[in-house]
Amino acid sequence: MRLFNRFKFAFMGLSWLMRKDTHFIVHLMFGVLAIILGMVVDLDRTGWLFIISAVFLVLVTEAFNTAVEAAVDLTTDKYHPMAKAAKDAGAAGVLLAAFYAAIIGLLVFIPYLL
Repeated sequence: MRLFNRFKFAFMGLSWLMRKDTHFIVHLMFGVLAIILGMVVDLDRTGWLFIISAVFLVLVTEAFNTAVEAAVDLTTDKYHPMAKAAKDAGAAGVLLAAFYAAIIGLLVFIPYLL
């Protein structure tokens, strides 16, 4: 039963992300588009590994960023430079993951599209 609860809470968190975080939905949509493009061009195994890894990296970093933002918002409703730093660092993590995903997407898909 404890194992079931762990999955239940994880799915509750995923559901909350999809309802409350528009950035998560945007990243999810781009990920789905990358997967569809991968099917269209018939990616090889290595291409799939890179694309799926990049998509999940972006989704995971967005989830962690949202968790950091929620925790910071819970602790203070006033401006504080450390709260801003925590939120900015989380956003930077997502930005880096998105850049990585874009580079991977270009490296994997350009040879198929040329």
